[in-house]
Amino acid sequence: MLHTILDFLASLFSALSRAADAFISDTVSTVDTQSAAPPGWEGAPPYRYIDVSRYQGKITRDGWRKIKAAGYRGVMLKTVSTNKKLSTRADGLYIDPTFEDNYKNAKAAGLDVGVYYYTYATSEAMADAELALVREAVRGKELTLPLAVDVEDNKIKQLGRQALTDLTAYALARIEAMGFYAQLYTYTSFANTRLYMGGAALSPYDVWLADYTGKPPAVTFKYNVHQHTSKGTVPGITGNVDLNVTTLNYPAVIKKKGLTRLREGA
Repeated sequence: MLHTILDFLASLFSALSRAADAFISDTVSTVDTQSAAPPGWEGAPPYRYIDVSRYQGKITRDGWRKIKAAGYRGVMLKTVSTNKKLSTRADGLYIDPTFEDNYKNAKAAGLDVGVYYYTYATSEAMADAELALVREAVRGKELTLPLAVDVEDNKIKQLGRQALTDLTAYALARIEAMGFYAQLYTYTSFANTRLYMGGAALSPYDVWLADYTGKPPAVTFKYNVHQHTSKGTVPGITGNVDLNVTTLNYPAVIKKKGLTRLREGA
């Protein structure tokens, strides 16, 4: 009889132990943290961010904190453009004088940062020169928003539509080769008349579209960011500023793809 009772108690203990193990397995996370997407912007879209350059003047560190507190998630900073009055180079290229401070202070405020450059290139050689200076500007920096080429200037309209499309695709491919998330910035009428946006050359790339009509942009191609005004008012900045909205969680995408830093040897 005692032997039977002991066997019963042993079986009962074993069953209880298995039940406890099952309960623990159900409540402990089994997410593979190595393959899961890294943290990006919290909360549901839309996500809002700004873009700035020397035209916004000096933005203090406290100003960047105010921008963050106002709900903006990030900033696109201007890096390179051409202006012989501001440049010490024969080709007129220069790095925006506010870039370094804006990068440091925006990062310190907890904002995600990406960059753009304003192109005047009408040849691959000119595009290479611009990108070489962009490379210099971003070396050692972390970008969790895209690296965009701003294609809109009247001077590049001298190129035919196909030639400009091909040159833009060339620049975007070079950005990818540098190790960053490549993006095309342009505005609606330029995109519709000067570029073949839906063609094989440009369709693989992300688009940041400026359109201030107050209506959905009249385009047939996909874009992920809408710059909806150039006359925004933001705490921490004196004067007008561009405002952008997106439903794409760029930091999560860019971190998961490992496109945050300049690739060695690029």
